[in-house]
Parts: sequence; C-alpha cells; structure tokens
Amino acid sequence: MHILFVVRDLHTEYLGIMSLSSILKRAGHNIDIVEARYDRIKRKLEKNNFTILAYSAHVVNISYYLNLNRKIKEEFNVFSVFGGPLPTLSPEIINKPGVDGVCIGEGEYALLGLVNNLAEGKSITNIANWWIKKEGQIFRSSSGPLIKDLDTLPFVDRTLFHITYEMFILTSRGCPYRCSYCSERNEFRRRSVDNVIEELREVKSSTHARFLRFVDSTFNISLPWLREFSEKYKKEIGLPFCCNVRADLVTPESIKCLKEAGCFFVSMGIETANDYLRNEVLKKDLTKEQIISAIEIIKRYKLRLLTYNMLCIPFSSLEDDLETLRLNIQCRPDYATASLFFIHKHTDIYNSLVKYSRFKHLETTLRGGDFHINLELQDCAHKLRNIKNLRKLFCLAVEFPFLLPLISFLKKLPLFWFYSFLDLLWEGYCYYFRLSGRYVLGRKNFTILLKRRLKKMLWLGG
Repeated sequence: MHILFVVRDLHTEYLGIMSLSSILKRAGHNIDIVEARYDRIKRKLEKNNFTILAYSAHVVNISYYLNLNRKIKEEFNVFSVFGGPLPTLSPEIINKPGVDGVCIGEGEYALLGLVNNLAEGKSITNIANWWIKKEGQIFRSSSGPLIKDLDTLPFVDRTLFHITYEMFILTSRGCPYRCSYCSERNEFRRRSVDNVIEELREVKSSTHARFLRFVDSTFNISLPWLREFSEKYKKEIGLPFCCNVRADLVTPESIKCLKEAGCFFVSMGIETANDYLRNEVLKKDLTKEQIISAIEIIKRYKLRLLTYNMLCIPFSSLEDDLETLRLNIQCRPDYATASLFFIHKHTDIYNSLVKYSRFKHLETTLRGGDFHINLELQDCAHKLRNIKNLRKLFCLAVEFPFLLPLISFLKKLPLFWFYSFLDLLWEGYCYYFRLSGRYVLGRKNFTILLKRRLKKMLWLGG
C-alpha cells in the first residue's frame, strides 16, 4: 500500500508522521511526503499509485488543508485521512467535503489497521480510533487503549525528512497537568532513559546532527529521570540541546542536571502576568513568584531562556497584555515570543466559555476552521489591529524597553506587515546568535533561514 503524507514544510521534522512511517514501513508499506501545494501533490499522484493521502492537522493549517484536499479529491480517487491534535479534538471535520477518515488519539496502530484492511479488502468501519465516511454515512469508533510502553515503538523514521544539523526528539506523551486550553490531555507516559540514549546514539552516528531539540511539553517533570538522563547523556551523546521546562518544577538541582548534560537554552511558558488569568482561566496553577524564581535559577546557571506568552486571553484586557510585556522586560529573556490565544473546540476553556453570554458568538470563525481567538475583538477592527500589532512588537519591546512608552501609539498604526518584517528579522537574529542557530547553520545559510521564516509568515497570513 502506498501512503502520501502532506506537510507544510519539508525543512521541518514532523515527529508524529515520522513515527507513523516507521510503523508502516515495518509492515511493508511504502511512504512518501509532499509539500502542501496543489501542483506538487498533483504531480505525485499522477506519477505514483498512492491509495491514501494523509494530513496531520493543526489549528493554523486546517482550513488550508481542507480546501486543498477538496480540490485534490475532485480530480483524484484517493482515500484522504486527517489526524493530529485538531481531529482528535474535533472529529466533526469528517463532515467536510472530501474527508474520508478522521483519526482520534494515537495514530500508529490505528493507521496501520486502516492501511492493512484497505490492502486486504476488509471492512474499515469498525477500527478503533477512526471515524469513517462511506457512501454518505459516518461510522464512529471509540478510542482504543493508549500505548503504555513507549519503548516498544520503533524509533522515528529519520529518512523521511532530510534535516541536516538540528534533530527533534520526543521522550514522552501526555501530560499530568490540566491546563484548560491544552489538547494534550492523555495519561503521561515516558520512555526509559536507556531507550532515549539508544535512539540518540543512532542519530549521532547516522546524521550530521549538531544540536538536539527535545520537544516534550515538560522535560523536567521527573527529577530522578533527569538525574539518570544527565549522567548518561553527558557520557554518551554530549551534543548541545534545548528543552521545555515548567516553572514550579525548576529547582537548582534540575537546572544543574540540564546544564551538566549540555543544555544550551530552555523554553518556559509565562503565558500572562495576571495570576487570575493564568490560574483561574488557563488553569496553569503557577504563581508569578514561581515564574520569577524559576527564571532567576535558570540565569544563575547561565542557560539561555526563551519565554512563551499569550495575548488576548478570554476575560483579559489590553492592559493585561501590556502587563505581560512588562513582566518579560523585568525578566529579560534572551527571546520572548507572543501568540494570539486560540480557543480549541471541546477543551475545558471552550466548554466553559460557551456558557457565558459575552462569548455567544464563539461559533463564528475569524480565520476559518473550527478554532478561534478571543472573538470579543471580532466586531471591533481597531482593537483587533491593536492586538495583532502588539503581538509583532512584543519581542522587540522586551529587548528594547525604551519602546514601551511608544507602544500605545505604535500599535494603532496600520503597519502590521512592517512590524511583521521587523519581528521576523529579530526572530532570525535571536535564533542564530542567541539560541541554537549558530550550531545548526553556517553564516551563509542565515539568509536561507530568513527566507523560510518569511515564507512561513506569508503562508500563515502573518
């Protein structure tokens, strides 16, 4: 059976797709990838006999993928399936034209079962983790059991994407925390340290990896695991890396373990400076004092720091967003990112908000798909411009605090694309000179990075 995965960017590793590929190739199936462009997909389908067209859908690409898939299905007889975070939360996209199947939850053995049944001519309407549309009728199967022992999975297929110097690694699945906006609500499971080190040995020996990026949502979740990892990683791998940490789990010992292992920078979510918004709305269960203390520890051990922040959180005001900006200025991260808050369907925050009359228009989309930002701004164009401009000015104001008194004026100007370009340049500079770019890129490739980021910015509409 031939399966074609559609991806937004061939220069990025998609660990979910890479894991699916390993499982499918082990069973004897053929896998290929293609950039999410109609002309390129068309050429692939004309030259090869692909049976399944597969998309891994997120909030930022769902509308584009659905429109692209509908156009492809009008011309080619191919079975199209959607998986990833978005379909798991909203399997209702099965009702969209051209969508034949939606995978909910973990996809390795679910997709393998679907592919095997299609290859053997068996029924596909009762496979766990699948919603299937057949002859206008929708068959909904329940979720199957989670993969308890992650060590039983094969290592991800690193032949699928030709990434040269920076490799992504995932050591866990699920999350023990219950943030109201998050889609990762499964039971937390983690690979053994020995299993992770074995994969990293393979990566180090078979690639030109210079930098590793651990993409676990919370890497410092277990101190005993971190101690063992630090000791073995330092002896056997020794490559610089980065990871995500949670503020209330940051201790001198945990950061020392990361530092001794070779960690170069950590990412941490501040989200918002307002304790009510962070804890009552987002359910983060973190205080501002814990965040500030964690940053002080990180800086004490001379690790670089990237912060994540959210703007336009429900029940927030523009002043709350400016207070988040001021907190970042106080903490002085090496790079501060800000994003507009997206409301995912069927998350706890979504289910809570639909009960409030002030969010009665939640079902109206701003960007397409089934996901939304705080739509109190939808009917007020100048407020929407203000918050989008603030997002692009955020990282610059953190680095250059003298801009703070000017923000109230600058955010009102119709200069979004100019601010986006400045934001892009600053992101590229920080990535190369402050974070991992100098390990990953030669100087001559710096412009290539900026071109890719610019392409991404245009692809996502800013």
